[in-house]
Amino acid sequence: MHETSPARGRSLIRGRVLLGAGLLALTAGALGAPAGAAAASGPSPRPSGVHERIVDGEVVTEEKPWIASIGGEGHRCTATIIAERWALTAAHCVGPGDTPFLRIGSLDRTQGGFTAHGVRVIQHPDYNWPGYDAALIELDRDIETTYSPLAEADDVEQGQPAEVYGWGSERPDWGHPLPINLKYATGANIGTDCTPASPAVLCFGEGNGTTAGGDSGGPMRVQSRQTGEWVQAGISAVGPKPSGWWSGYTNIVEVRDWIRETAGV
Repeated sequence: MHETSPARGRSLIRGRVLLGAGLLALTAGALGAPAGAAAASGPSPRPSGVHERIVDGEVVTEEKPWIASIGGEGHRCTATIIAERWALTAAHCVGPGDTPFLRIGSLDRTQGGFTAHGVRVIQHPDYNWPGYDAALIELDRDIETTYSPLAEADDVEQGQPAEVYGWGSERPDWGHPLPINLKYATGANIGTDCTPASPAVLCFGEGNGTTAGGDSGGPMRVQSRQTGEWVQAGISAVGPKPSGWWSGYTNIVEVRDWIRETAGV
């Protein structure tokens, strides 16, 4: 993540950064897996060196068949399975030509569940971090499981209950080691004003934890007040470092048509 970066878990967020593993540390950044970090004043096409994890929050004990770790033992980012051959993650986590390893449906990123490799990565055509920070990974085999249901416009509104998931750092400074077991935090969709982005990100906050490096690409799920069902409304994209009161998630509604056209779901 950048410091003005992609999303991560919630606990102590200051700055913005990408929430993936091995990304640079910025005031706000992408939430990839942790590594060395470097401050940045604006978006970056693909930050390197930041990973997210859930700071505070709780360990997941119930099955989440749609969750996936990109990298497994060498965790890089979090993802969700949305169809037999498709995983959804943040664009700053993967790029064209990548063939990432995924461990799917296991709460332990080092064993169990299903495994697959990506054969094609498709970033959103308008990706310019943190805007449109979404990517689809086409898998090398069919995964028969329960898929992550994606939100429609009527499902998303400010103030609704929300939860976020990931294998990101448990430390506000995004440091290692990363957790072996999947973690989550509960809170709320607090609106779209936590950080500058175009289109606006969904903001997670007011919860019992927050994101950090390694959480990038993971889901923000909300409880629809239309149906009462839990659906995926966001993709972890940006957050402050050290972790703080907010985490920013790519709004699924903004990329929903592209997902349909590309993955057929």
